[in-house]
Amino acid sequence: MLPVLKTYLGHNSFNETAYYLRMTADVFPYIRMRLEGAFGDIIPDMGGNPYEAD
Repeated sequence: MLPVLKTYLGHNSFNETAYYLRMTADVFPYIRMRLEGAFGDIIPDMGGNPYEAD
């Protein structure tokens, strides 16, 4: 999906897009916490082990 993101953002190179990927990885725990707080009730937790195979 990186080529799609690159085009969507209007970047000329993947290096420009990679900047955002590194930034996101660094702040991912913070972003996840904020999203869970704001939108956690949209998709309810169904319980169980998320790594469990069907």
